[in-house]
Amino acid sequence: MSLLTPWFLAGLGLLSIPIIIHLTHRQRSRVTVFPSLMFLRKLPFKTMNRRRIRHPLLFALRCIAVILLALAFSRPFFDTVAEMEAGSARDVVILLDVSASLGYEGRWDAALDSARAVLDGLGEGDRVAVATFDERARERVPLTLDLVAARDALADLATTDLGTRLEGGIQLAERILSESEDRTREVVLVSDFQRTGWEDGGRVRLPDGVALRAASVAPEEGANVALAEAAVRAAGDGRVRLLARLANMGDAAVEGLPVSLEIAGRTVATIPVDMPPRGAGTAVFDDLALPEGRSRGRLTIPEDGLAIDNAFRFVAVPEAGLRTLILENNRRASDGSLFLERALEIGDAPRIETSRTPATGLDAGALSSADFAILNDADLADAGRAGRLREWVSDGGGLLIVLGRDASMNRWSDAGLELLGAAPGSLVDAADGRRLSSLDYDHPVFELFSGPRSGDFSGARFDRFWSLDPGEGTVVVARFDSGEPALFEHSVGEGRVLVWTSTLDRYWNDLALQPVFLPFVHRLALHATGYREPERWIEAGGVLELAALVGTGGAGVAGVGGVTELAGDEAEWVLVDPDGDRQPVDVGEGPTWIEFPRAGFYQVALRDDAGRAITVAVNPPITESDLTPVATERVVEAVAGVAPTAAGAAGENGAAADEETVPRRAELWWVLLVLAGVVLAVESVLANRWTRQRPVSGLAGA
Repeated sequence: MSLLTPWFLAGLGLLSIPIIIHLTHRQRSRVTVFPSLMFLRKLPFKTMNRRRIRHPLLFALRCIAVILLALAFSRPFFDTVAEMEAGSARDVVILLDVSASLGYEGRWDAALDSARAVLDGLGEGDRVAVATFDERARERVPLTLDLVAARDALADLATTDLGTRLEGGIQLAERILSESEDRTREVVLVSDFQRTGWEDGGRVRLPDGVALRAASVAPEEGANVALAEAAVRAAGDGRVRLLARLANMGDAAVEGLPVSLEIAGRTVATIPVDMPPRGAGTAVFDDLALPEGRSRGRLTIPEDGLAIDNAFRFVAVPEAGLRTLILENNRRASDGSLFLERALEIGDAPRIETSRTPATGLDAGALSSADFAILNDADLADAGRAGRLREWVSDGGGLLIVLGRDASMNRWSDAGLELLGAAPGSLVDAADGRRLSSLDYDHPVFELFSGPRSGDFSGARFDRFWSLDPGEGTVVVARFDSGEPALFEHSVGEGRVLVWTSTLDRYWNDLALQPVFLPFVHRLALHATGYREPERWIEAGGVLELAALVGTGGAGVAGVGGVTELAGDEAEWVLVDPDGDRQPVDVGEGPTWIEFPRAGFYQVALRDDAGRAITVAVNPPITESDLTPVATERVVEAVAGVAPTAAGAAGENGAAADEETVPRRAELWWVLLVLAGVVLAVESVLANRWTRQRPVSGLAGA
């Protein structure tokens, strides 16, 4: 029998209290002096130790109750490990972590040694299964008596480039043992117990009757530096700036760590970076001239304990940016679009280039080169101009209509009102000022401002705005405190139209003076155009659709574009992995998804046309770089329902693989509590009966 909380046994020391009282208490007489007796013979007064226990049964019952309560709070249980070790037939599942973090400084060898030690401890008649897990769990060897097959399976295993998900491994072990009957069942979990792999693990639990042994190979000091991200920003004149972000996962500061940048296989520059403990750092590569088209880029740092995150791969391609055309009112001063223009030109993610043109002179040629158009305080009285705008939006353009004093709603043509998405409205002159009070923070425009201290729109005061009644199919995104729409949108063909019912300068409101103005205008541009910053890399284990790769370049790829025929004899695609091995891509009638399980550069290419190769950059998940382990006791208690008892197992080179054993067991604390209650009840009945018969003084019936 073992105890979960043995320190509660200190309560047994309370047994000494009644014993001490009974054996040390003396009854003393109180002497009163009478003067008239002062000449009589003085008699000595004797005291004696009160050593006799008058009711030993009551004393014993009370002591037994104290003992039972102390034992109950210490949580005793019967351990079944001894029975397992005695040679009873067992079904054992070796559950081995093969995620990327196991590549840290020989931890993989220690994990294999722990698994082999389990095989060495199996007896005659015991069966074993081998299963592995990273982000997914796999059964390598089903339950078998063939220990040689299990050893061969362990010899063929290697770590992957994927993340950790302990929950999936536990669920697989449960399914394997569900087929076991009339045998002792046990799971041996060998892992480094990364905290990032156990975030949702508390939801899994082994069934009753299944024991759990957890062998941890977590490093004592998980110092590690990882390359986390590469971001390319336009710097003007066709040159770019590259930002390399690093994460220091250790408890010691890092100084002067060299970060090298390679483009198309050539080292461009090396920059030293300092990082605080458990902090981040950035290496900035300025004024870079990237090669024409798309090329491979790679960031590297010197090797440390975990080599897999010391290189970061990406597709090097300049940021295309957004081209914005501001359609101005001819009657307004030249500074009517000043705030809009300055706000859009600040920032480089993406870089937004602006140009102005009079709204009355709008033609199809001016729109053809624009991604985003702003009709700033101008009307659409001319049906031809409205038709050209509508045709451009229908082809995928993004339009922002800003209504001001010269919008002249009563002059708009029917084509213009259809593009506006609302009937002609009236001008509201709010002398007391209006505020924005109802914002849809789930909408992409305001999603950026949903967090705490991310921006406040309530400080802006609106003195004038147009009151419009949006038509069917429009979505109101923001309202004033009086209920009128401030921002609404609707779709036109493949494009999107946003309508702002006040000005975006200082004439009708002071929003342009608020800190939220610049990011707000940027979000309007990005949402109207449907812009998404290109992802130049994906995580290992990710999938991409072949049509997206071929047609648009896709996420994390350097594509050729323009290829639409995916099936048939003329378009046989192959996947070339980082080692150069080729395998065919099965192209069916529906979407064709390609998985990228390892870190490195892949190529998706036509079988007989190397010029149509599409490069995909793949990196390990950054979560694998954080080696901080979760407490093993927390895992095994959550999975097995009780706290573990500690043992030890030796790994390679003397490295210790801490092992926790948690058998499924019956606990006795509730039985002891019931017995303690029964004893106290009997003691109370006897004490009351004997007290009525003869007064009892002192503790415990003394």
